[in-house]
Amino acid sequence: MKTILVPVDLTAAAEHTLVYANKLAVRLGAEVVLLYCHHGQLAASETADYQKRLETLAERLRYVQLVRQDGRRIRYRHTVRTGCLHDRIQEVIDAYAADLVVMNLEHLDCGEEAISGNHAIRIAELASCPVLVVPPGARTLPARLAFMADFGRLDKTTLPGLNDLVLGLSAQLQLVHFYQRLDLPELISVKRGMQLIRTELPTANIGSKLVLDDDPLEGISEFCANMQAQLLVFAPADISLLRRFFDVCYTKTRAYHTRIPVLVLRQPEQQTAYCCEHCAQQLATPLKAAVMA
Repeated sequence: MKTILVPVDLTAAAEHTLVYANKLAVRLGAEVVLLYCHHGQLAASETADYQKRLETLAERLRYVQLVRQDGRRIRYRHTVRTGCLHDRIQEVIDAYAADLVVMNLEHLDCGEEAISGNHAIRIAELASCPVLVVPPGARTLPARLAFMADFGRLDKTTLPGLNDLVLGLSAQLQLVHFYQRLDLPELISVKRGMQLIRTELPTANIGSKLVLDDDPLEGISEFCANMQAQLLVFAPADISLLRRFFDVCYTKTRAYHTRIPVLVLRQPEQQTAYCCEHCAQQLATPLKAAVMA
């Protein structure tokens, strides 16, 4: 893992995210790219001013919760783009070959909060690399990770990024699969998927657990709380699960999984996300006409 992209909105909430990204960069030997998106047009002098603000932010937080020797090792790059973050995120990922996006849960985009205050959902839908969502507050790097997925259908292409993270952190990884009683015939493929992860991460400390529960999104918080997980890896099978996972009701009730960082591994078979309902309808109209024909 060589490059960590950190979108910042220049609010106080973004500072905790950058401090966390700094720790990851030191541990993984990665550089940090700071991205600020401005929703209006910028003159050259204004762009230079925002670049300077990013540089100042990086230098001010370089040594927070890090010893001076480690903080000095962090390499920063800065970029300012016009437009909303969701329009620019993939472009910047490609430009800097980012391996991981680290962002705060309540990112402000286009000068306002996203719907339900969960802008991270949108970015996790659009980004081609894993997205690590960091809630507010100071925290240490994780030593205990929980990984929730449908391991019977998990795509292998999502594993290399997880491999770098787990091995770099020297963390304990607990695989968890929630199933219903009617799903018992499918558990053979689930166990094979879990074994595949052990093959891909041969030197990692990996455990696995099958949990009987009708609702994985309700059960995962209790599971993480019981094992005192410090980071949750989530590979949703479809976009609807991701949106429900970050639903505002969990934030308001302070569910355990909203109080720890969550790494979202996007599955290739997920539906394409739309920036708004209008775009979705525009694309759906010709498709519907083709089906009718």
